[in-house]
Amino acid sequence: MFSRPKRPTLSIDMAPLIDVVFLLLIFFMLTSSFAPPSVPLTLPQAASQAPGEAPKVIVSLAPDGTISIGDAVIPNSDFEPMLQQALDQNTTATVHFRGDKSVDYGAFLKLISRARASGASQFHLVHDPAQE
Repeated sequence: MFSRPKRPTLSIDMAPLIDVVFLLLIFFMLTSSFAPPSVPLTLPQAASQAPGEAPKVIVSLAPDGTISIGDAVIPNSDFEPMLQQALDQNTTATVHFRGDKSVDYGAFLKLISRARASGASQFHLVHDPAQE
C-alpha cells in the first residue's frame, strides 16, 4: 500500500491575537466612558440665588484674655449664656475659634471646654494660610 507523505499542518498561533483583542477591548471601554455625551442639549435656565454660606459662630481670644463672639467683646462671666444664645440662632452647633498665636494654650483649652458645656459639638480652629 501506498502511504502518503505527511505534510506539516499549517496553523496560526492564537495567543498573541487574543492578547491584542483584549487590549483593544480595554482601550475602547476606557475611552468610551470618558467621552462627552453625544446628545446635544440646550438646558433651561432659572434665576436662583447662589447658595450662601451658613452664618458662623466665631469666638476670638485675644492675647490679653478678652473674649469676643463675632465682633462683640463680652465679659468673661457672660461667655456661656452669650455663646448658647448665638448657637441657638445658628442651625449647626459649630464654633469657629480664633486665637492669637501668643495666647496661652491652657486658656484656649478652658475656653473650648466652656464652649462644649454651652452646647457646641463641633469646633474649627481658624488660621491664616502658611506663606511660602
